[in-house]
This record gives sequence, structure tokens and C-alpha cells, in this order.
Amino acid sequence: MIRYYRIKVYLNASHYVVFDGKKGEVHPHTWSFVATVYTSSNDVVKFTNHEKAVEDVIEPYQNKVLNDMPPFGALMPSLENLTEYFATQTQEAVRPYGYRLKDFEGSETPVRTYGVVFPEADELDEDDIDEVEAALGRLEGNVGK
Repeated sequence: MIRYYRIKVYLNASHYVVFDGKKGEVHPHTWSFVATVYTSSNDVVKFTNHEKAVEDVIEPYQNKVLNDMPPFGALMPSLENLTEYFATQTQEAVRPYGYRLKDFEGSETPVRTYGVVFPEADELDEDDIDEVEAALGRLEGNVGK
């Protein structure tokens, strides 16, 4: 059995985009990002652990001009680039809790969403299960310390 959570976080920040060599106006957004994380473990992990991991990926960018923050000084902070960057960061952030990232979506308006899917999430093999169990074992070893 695969167990999953969908975690939604919001980013309040500003950015500008450059098209055809012309810098646009700095303008604010409230982006929403939704991460689907999963595990095949039967062990219970506090959901607040992976929720906080996802929130911690976004938090450094809150109330900033994204173009002034790495990596977006060199990478245009478009919806697509934000979503892909935060997805890769989230993938690493939830791994210590025995979770993997299945998909990640970003929205800048209620009618426009961009997403990425991690195909390896569709097929869990023995190595994935062993990795999840090892991660949970490491976490259990740290409980109470």
C-alpha cells in the first residue's frame, strides 16, 4: 500500500520577468504550490514533519523580490522555473522523513497551474522500499535525543 499526503503552501513575493531584452515591472503574486509526497511504509510519521519540510523550502523567499534571491538572479522566476526549482528542493527536503515526491504543482492564478511529475513514483521497487525503511529507522533512532 502507498500512503500519500498533498501539502499546499503559499508564497507571497514579487518578481519581474524579462522578455525580448526588456525588463518588466516588479509585481507581487501569491503563488500556491502543492506537493504530493508518498511512502510505502506502514510506520506512522508525524505529518507535521513533511509539512514543515515543504514549508521550509518556500519560507526563505517569502516577501522578497525573487529576482534578488538565488537562483533567480540567473534563472528567470517564471511560474515554470519556480515550480521546477521548488520541486527539486522539496524532493530532497522530504527524503529524510521516508517520503518521496510524486508530483508538484505551482499556480499563480486560480486558472493557471503548471506541474511536474516524477515518473519513478509510479513504480516502487525493492530499493525504494528499502530506502524508505532505512530513512524511517534513522528517524526512529533520533527520537527522544
